[in-house]
Formats: sequence, structure tokens, C-alpha cells
Amino acid sequence: MTISKRLFLRGLILTLSIGLASSIGAETNFKIATVSPDGSAWMRDLRRTTSLIEAQTESRVSFRVYPGGVMGDDRAVLRKMRARQLHGGIVQTGVLEPISSAVQLYNLPMFFRDFEEVTKVRSTLDQILLQDLADHGFEALGFVGVGFANAMSSKSGTSISDARRLKVWAPKGDAGAVRLLDAFGIVPVPLSIVDVLAGLQTGLIDTVAVPPTAAIVLQWHTQLDYILDLPFMYIYSVFVLDARQFARLDPNDQELTRNTFRTFLSRVEQQNYADHDRALAALQRQGLTVLTPSDEEVAEWRDAAKRAAAAWVASDILVNEHVNLLAKTVASYRESASR
Repeated sequence: MTISKRLFLRGLILTLSIGLASSIGAETNFKIATVSPDGSAWMRDLRRTTSLIEAQTESRVSFRVYPGGVMGDDRAVLRKMRARQLHGGIVQTGVLEPISSAVQLYNLPMFFRDFEEVTKVRSTLDQILLQDLADHGFEALGFVGVGFANAMSSKSGTSISDARRLKVWAPKGDAGAVRLLDAFGIVPVPLSIVDVLAGLQTGLIDTVAVPPTAAIVLQWHTQLDYILDLPFMYIYSVFVLDARQFARLDPNDQELTRNTFRTFLSRVEQQNYADHDRALAALQRQGLTVLTPSDEEVAEWRDAAKRAAAAWVASDILVNEHVNLLAKTVASYRESASR
């Protein structure tokens, strides 16, 4: 090999090495969106967390957060992630139903008794749900429990027959929510979450089923008069990032980002749980009347919930293997707790 060729190859290798080093050390920006209102405690904590990651990575990892649904509802966030206009979001599990047959497992209606039971089950099963999302192109950082959903309405009613006369909201495009209401014999009114407040104000809908904390944060409680003392479903969100964007990070920065966000999600979840009962009390102070169903009405609701769970499996929203594993894990926990 001639001297000129050796010099050329050395120069080429040096150039490629510099380029690779620059690529690894370059800033990677994540545009993430949520419907959580700007100024809420959750958003303030999220901004502090992203700032912490930016500082600890010396700005190699940075974030731009779009709060308050400015990027649209959760379904719009996923569309924009596919188009690479966004790189992540904190979204309700229902919007991921067409993608994952595992992510809505904990949404099974009237399945859990309390937060302690949920926490025990999730410590065993979370990884199955997160891996399923990873298999479909998401870097799933974790889940955050919001609370148990109660039916809230501008009209009084405690039985299923009462509910069938109401205009009940279902998240637009959420097949699981639609099939749940179908099992109760309720015809849903599909709306994007960002349109719910206007729907309540105009009378397009008169009933929602959400955790008390969400009703207050989203200001839906201002249009409601009654709350049914019967938790229907455990509600939780998932924080997902685009796996391709995340793969651009140095492995150490990946681990730091994962751990920091998981700590954030755990912190928010514990605060949500602590706020749950306080939010119920706050709704009563603000004028909502608590309605208590009879034992017969509760039994009727629970029978319908079992039919809804079967419908989710039949419709491939969930797979029977996961449902059976969940039931087995819950039963094992209840048996040990009763000793």
C-alpha cells in the first residue's frame, strides 16, 4: 500500500471516529405530550424530572413537554408518534388496545378491592405488560395508577336500569370501554377526552366514570351532581417513548432516564392514591351527592362486569392466559392476606 493510500485511510478512519463520537454525544430531544393540565401538581413534577435528567446528562437528553391536550387527545398523540412528530406521551391504556393485547389487563371491571391489592398484583405482572409494549416498538417507562373510577352524573341513578337511561361517555376509539358498557346494556356516547367538558356543558353527555381526582383536575365535577359509591374500574396511564428515538441514547443515559422517570411515576402514583379519598370528600363538599346502591343492585353490576371480562377476551382486547394469570395472582394474594 502506498504512503498516500495509508494517509487517506487514516484520515477516513479519523473522520468516521469523530463523526461517531459526535453522534453518541449529541443532544437527543424528546417531544412528549399529555392531556394533564399545565400548572397541575403532576405537570410541575414532570417538568422538574425532565430538568433533572437534562442536568444529569449535561443536556445530552432533553425534553419539550406539551401539556393540556394541545397536541390532541391520547389517540392523536399516538398518531403523531408514528409520524415522528412526537416521541412520547403519557396516555390512557385504552388507546393502546389496537396495539397491545396485554396493556388493559388491570382495567378489568370491578376486579380489585383496594390499592394494596393492585400494588401486590402489579409487582408480579407489570413486566409482562411492559414487555408486550416493547415488542410493539415502545420504550415503556412504566405505569402510573390514577385511582378507581366512579360513575358521576348530573342525574340520579343507582341501578343498571337507571344507567341505561343516561348519556354515558366513552373515550372515542376505546373498544374496551364500548364493550364494557355494552355488557351493562348501556349505549355509549363516544367523545375525545378533550371534548368531555363541553359535552357535559351542552348536555351531549350527562355521565362519566373517572377517578375523583381526574374529575377535579379536568374540571368535569363542575357539571355533575351525583357520584355512585361503587368503584367500577382501576384506571392507570402508561408513559411511552418511541423506541427508535430512545435507542439513540448512550446506554448509561438510557438507564438514567429509565430510573429517573420510574421514580417520578412511582411518586405521582403514591400521591394519586393519597389524594383519592380526599378528592371524594372534596366532591361532596362541593355539592355532589353520594348515591349508595342496594346489595341487589351491586350483585347485578358485578354479574354484568363478569360478562364484560368475557367479552374482552372474546374480542381479543385481552388474552385468556393473562386474565387467568391475573385471577390466580389475586386469589393467591387474598388467601395469604386472610390468614
